Amino acid sequence: MKKFIKKMLKKIIKENFLVKHIELIKINYNKHKRVTNSKNENIKYFIKECLKMKSYPSKKTYKLIKSIDVEIDSENHFIYFIDTMKQIRKIDRIIGNITIDYNRLLTNSLKDLENTNNQKIIEAIKYLVGKTEKEIDKTKNKYAEQIKQNLEEIKTTKSTTFYSALQRILFYNQLLWQTGHRLNGLGRLDKILEPFYEEDLKNGKITKETAKELIKDFCAILHKYYWFKSNVLMGDTGQIIILGGKEENNLYFCNDLTYLFIEVMKELQIPDPKVLLRVSNNMPKDLMELSIKCVQTGIGCPLFSNDDVVIPKLIEFGYPEESVYDYVTAACWEPIMPEKTLDQTNITTINFLNPFHEMLEKEELNKIKTTEEILEIYTKYLKNYCDDIVKVLDKVKWQYDPLLSFMTEGCEKEDISCGTAKYNHYGVNSVGLASTVNSILNIESLVFNKKEFTLEELNNARKNNYYDKDINFVKMLKNQDKKYGKDDEQVIELTNYITNVANEQFSKYKNKFGGKIKFGLSSPGYISEAEKTDASLDGRKAKEPFAVHISSDDSQAYTELVQFASKLDYTGNRFNGNVVDFMVSPDFIENNFRKFVDFMMASIKVGFFQMQMNVVSSKMLIEARKNPDKFPNLIVRVWGFSAYFNDLPEEYKDVLIERALKNEGK
Repeated sequence: MKKFIKKMLKKIIKENFLVKHIELIKINYNKHKRVTNSKNENIKYFIKECLKMKSYPSKKTYKLIKSIDVEIDSENHFIYFIDTMKQIRKIDRIIGNITIDYNRLLTNSLKDLENTNNQKIIEAIKYLVGKTEKEIDKTKNKYAEQIKQNLEEIKTTKSTTFYSALQRILFYNQLLWQTGHRLNGLGRLDKILEPFYEEDLKNGKITKETAKELIKDFCAILHKYYWFKSNVLMGDTGQIIILGGKEENNLYFCNDLTYLFIEVMKELQIPDPKVLLRVSNNMPKDLMELSIKCVQTGIGCPLFSNDDVVIPKLIEFGYPEESVYDYVTAACWEPIMPEKTLDQTNITTINFLNPFHEMLEKEELNKIKTTEEILEIYTKYLKNYCDDIVKVLDKVKWQYDPLLSFMTEGCEKEDISCGTAKYNHYGVNSVGLASTVNSILNIESLVFNKKEFTLEELNNARKNNYYDKDINFVKMLKNQDKKYGKDDEQVIELTNYITNVANEQFSKYKNKFGGKIKFGLSSPGYISEAEKTDASLDGRKAKEPFAVHISSDDSQAYTELVQFASKLDYTGNRFNGNVVDFMVSPDFIENNFRKFVDFMMASIKVGFFQMQMNVVSSKMLIEARKNPDKFPNLIVRVWGFSAYFNDLPEEYKDVLIERALKNEGK
């Protein structure tokens, strides 16, 4: 097999393939082998296909669109295809983590959107529509005539039916993936699709049951190309559907479609696409009940976003009040506007431990006598660290993007990469906050109060990765009474103090487009960033994972974690995703369903920002690791997405098993 790969790569090079082609081949190969389990024949076929690989400069996006090979599924209500051997050549950073304004595309045809600056893209899309219609004529798809009519509408008129609206969303969505955009959200589909659904229902074109059948096919086909769409890990696609939400009149919006989408996900039991439900104090209780039944299946969704907390923070940040009630989220949980936006919410990661460890390395520790001094010195290092992050952000250059410019209102005359969108804010995530808070609390308790160690002694043990310390020493550091996640006044005050330092520093910054920076207390980097971080004074050893989002390190009551999260300060720039994350055993929900629903409704009032959960037992996870063939469809929540447990790297399985054991008090 290795000889075959070398031979094919030599052939690729001999035929003058660009270096960028080979990079794309490597990326697609690594993705493809996830689903083939590296079976030789499949990989050989894939590499042969790579000889057909073509890449296009972004200014030639229209040529790529015209060249796409069309693939028709003969069974589905919809057509949906991505030519995985044709890609945009990446030079600068491609805009990703986005949810475009699908409502604008549903209510306007290509004819309506024509102007001199996007004419080539429009002509290319028209060409692809025509090409697709011709391919449909060659198939035996029983929905062929309806599909052709739906496609023809893209060129000439707004969507006229619920069916055609779903097809148009899929058509434009596949173009985003085709042109290198990663992590593409779908928006508030229950609200966007409502007028089409209601009109068809009134005219007898559909029933609630046939609408559900269409939604099921729609979600199932979005799951297609799962391997290709996945970003860092399998399942990390960003295909998030937003449902429900608080309205400007303080009423809660939901409709038949809200329920139907959740029912469909509950029945399909696939990890992707994923659903986020915007919740509010005045939401219907039966919608929460249905959502918990969906979560109870183990698929990890819906994720819950609390409009009573999120919306005021968006207004305070500066988003117009008339727009914030339609907020969506980027790939995972970061709130953004779905229209007129370049907002990029996951550019880099704050590791709160980095400046703390820099302080421990550079300062004369024997001279520090109080917690106040620790905080004063750490503040200086944290401010400098934030300034360094800003310097990184200033260097970001966005790739020229004619397709996204066509899709974004206001960017028709000059490309979106030049900052012509209405919103051009940058967002970062964060890790290491729990370890930093717990390290400071340990110093106060063991060094300043109990005087069991000097700060220098503790730091030397840390630098040595606790190598010469017994297990009880590490347990002592990990099991102090006060720790991150506890509903304790000092813990909450300390957490808010640290995040406020970053908030004040980032508030001074505007990017080259005039956008601001926002950050949140959740991140996909709780493993990858931890692997680059030395041991910490909370007892965490070098490379050990950080805490997952806003979570606790023991089996404390869910209510206490929610109380803690509700007292964190999300004002200013601190709203870029703040997810309470906990494990729940299936038996717990099964035996306490009504109480659990009441807990969720009460938690909304208490004021969590966002929440997600894994419903799985440690026993099942351990068994699935030992016998993966017996659990091919076991789904778990990873960071802001769900995935098949068997697809995850071992280190992620470790984290999930350890968290499940702790949750069960084991």
